Amino acid sequence: MHLTTLQKRGALTVPQTDRTTLHWTEGQLLLTTVIPPDTLCLRAIPEADTFWPRYTPEGGFPPMDLTMPATTGLWLPASALWHAQVNPDSPWRPIWQAMSRGMTTRRCDPTIVATWSDQMADVFPHLPRPEQARYLQTVCAWPGVDLPDRIFWLTVCDRWGQTGEPWSEVVWALRNAETATT
Repeated sequence: MHLTTLQKRGALTVPQTDRTTLHWTEGQLLLTTVIPPDTLCLRAIPEADTFWPRYTPEGGFPPMDLTMPATTGLWLPASALWHAQVNPDSPWRPIWQAMSRGMTTRRCDPTIVATWSDQMADVFPHLPRPEQARYLQTVCAWPGVDLPDRIFWLTVCDRWGQTGEPWSEVVWALRNAETATT
C-alpha cells in the first residue's frame, strides 16, 4: 500500500473487504510500519494465546535462568516473556494475554527489549532474524506493554531484523539519524 498525504498524517481506513480478505477481525489491532521510501505495511497484531503456539523452541529451551519471576509489580522482568513462552501453565500467560488485549499494563524498560534481542538467537535458533524481529515487534506492540518511545523501538526491531548488525549498533544509528534531522 503506498502512502498518501492523508495517511502520513495518521488517518488510515482499511476497507471491510480488505479486512475480510486478510482475516482481520473487527477491533483487531494493526501494526503499521513504513518501508522507505513510501510503502506502508499493515500487519495484524495477534493476541498472546494465538501468538505463543507459533513459536516453539526446537530441541527444548536453551539453558538459562527460568526461575519464576514475581507476577506483582509495575515492571516486566526480562524472564517473564520466556517463562510464559515455554510454559503453558505459567502464571505469566494470563498476564501476557491481558497485556496483548490492553486489559492490564506493565512497564517495559528498553533495556529489557535489548536483553530479549540478545536472547532471541539462543531461544529460537531455527528462526531467521527477520522472524525474530517480528516476534519482538509483536510483543512490544501489545497495548498493555508500556514501552517509552514505542515507535522508536518498533523501528529498531524492524531495522534489526533487516540487518546483521548488533542491536546496539542499530539503536546508535537510528538515534544519530534522529538527531541529524532535528
